[in-house]
Amino acid sequence: MKQLTGFIPIAALPESTAASAKQQLIETIEWLYKEGAATETNLKLLTAIVESILCSEESYSRFLQCGFDAAIEFFDTNSQNWEFEESISSRHNPRNWDEYKQVQQIRALLSTTRTVTD
Repeated sequence: MKQLTGFIPIAALPESTAASAKQQLIETIEWLYKEGAATETNLKLLTAIVESILCSEESYSRFLQCGFDAAIEFFDTNSQNWEFEESISSRHNPRNWDEYKQVQQIRALLSTTRTVTD
């Protein structure tokens, strides 16, 4: 599967990794309940993310991109009165997160691959 798609499906991960991921998901859901944020929408989003991981790396990266887009919009709205340099260099700015940069690289790679194969 990795040779065809470039990623390893969650079912193929070692048991310890899968168990760890499951435990993290359970802890995330419990945290959402504790914070009063376990709305139907948030739980559906979590379900969609988990299911997308099982479908394809492209689906997963689209869900991540959607989350980053929301985080960026939220940050931009909340930091609009900040100094420009402070806003750009802030560790709270999603554009500075390593995960965001990785998703951007994956999206660029996927779009390049799609263009070449089309």
